[in-house]
Parts: sequence; structure tokens; C-alpha cells
Amino acid sequence: MLDRFARVLCAVVVFTVAGVVHASDTACPQFFQGEQAPDLIDTSLAERTTVVCNDAYALIASGVTKGPLWSAEHLTAAQIADAQNTPRKDAFHAETAIPEEDRSQLADYKGSGYDRGHMTPSGDEPNAAAQKQSFSLANMVPQNHTLNTGKWERIETSLRTLVTEDGEAWVVTGPAFDGPTPDTIGADAVIVPNYTWKAVYIPAEGGAAVWRCSNVDTPVCAVVSVDTIIDETGIDPFPTLSATVKSKAISLPLPN
Repeated sequence: MLDRFARVLCAVVVFTVAGVVHASDTACPQFFQGEQAPDLIDTSLAERTTVVCNDAYALIASGVTKGPLWSAEHLTAAQIADAQNTPRKDAFHAETAIPEEDRSQLADYKGSGYDRGHMTPSGDEPNAAAQKQSFSLANMVPQNHTLNTGKWERIETSLRTLVTEDGEAWVVTGPAFDGPTPDTIGADAVIVPNYTWKAVYIPAEGGAAVWRCSNVDTPVCAVVSVDTIIDETGIDPFPTLSATVKSKAISLPLPN
């Protein structure tokens, strides 16, 4: 595994400007705080990325991990109200908007022991069409079942409560990969993240923070600053926020 993954990383070609790898320009700036997509900073996972714009969220898919590097939404109280009136209907599917060789497939998850874990959750989607788009495998990572149905789900619910109270939030969710020998699932070698994170900027509070949860049977979740997640993942979810806002985490509820 180590030799194969090392070869993958060595083969990555990264184009940098002042040490920063920028996410591709997108046709959907409405989903990003300050209308600027998250930056990919010095990350070897930036090879063969494809940005996908959907009705209520956008993502960048990686041909290296066979999943998203980030998934972004502008979540509003009105959208949440609409989502509450939209019954969930599972519609997991491979993402045809990205090259076939860069996709994960339903068969990769079958028998893997991992859930197909949403990054932008279906429970945020305001109508049936948007909800169906959230079931794209490009919006999924292999997620531990205990985390997915426990603390992670409670974080998603807590965020909806906060947004209902405060009116809106800019949200970027993604996976993180630690160590030289990551686990993979399926014939397409979908990389299993070590943890997942959800960054939020709440304009009404003038601040931001990130939930971070380990992707294991007994998950541990913490609230950290945006700067911390940038250092750990090489992704800046909110490039236009001030250094002051990124350096200090606002209070977010932690799930039991």
C-alpha cells in the first residue's frame, strides 16, 4: 500500500501561485463565502480535480481520493424550512459530471464496512431535485457507521438549529487524510479519511469554527479554528475571511 500510494503522490502535478493551489473557478459563486471557492494549499491531492455545481451546493471531486475534497453550501433558514417539508428518498448514484476514471462506484462501498457518508447532507436540500443531487457519490466519503449515524448526524442537526436561529451560514465540509498508508475500499481504491470536518462561518456572529470528528468506531469530535483545519488539511474553506476570524474558533455545540 505504501509503495502504491507513494507513486500516486509522486505522480501529482500541482500548479502553484505563491505557494497556493487554488480551486478551479466555478459557475456557482453563490455557494461560497465572499464568492470565492475554497483554496487548495500545497496539497498533493489536487491532481485531476473537477468542480461540480448543483442546485443547492457545489463540490470539488478528486481523481486521487475518488471522492470530494470539499463540499460547500450557503445554508439559510428558509432553505432549512423547505428541506423539512421534503421527504428523504435515497438515490445514491455515481457522478457522471466527472471523468469515469475519477469516480467512485456503488460497488466500491458494497461490503466495505463503511457508510456512504454525505458531506453536504441530504437533510439540507430544499426540494426533491436538490436532494437527489446530494446523493451523488462525489459528495460521499467512506464513513464509519457509528460516526455517520451518531455524532456526525447530530452535528448536522445542530447546525440547522443554529442557522434557523441566526438566519444563514456558509458551510464547507470535507475529509482529511493522515499518514502515508491510507485504507481504501473497492476496485476503484476510494481512500478512507481519517476524519471528517465541517467548517462554518456565521455572519450574525461574525465568526467561524470547524467541527472535526475522527472516522473510527468510537469517534472523538472537537471544535477547532479555521486556521487549525487549514494547517491539517491544506484546504482553506473561507479564503476571504480575515486572519483574526480564522485564528479564533467561535463556540459550537459538541455532540454527546
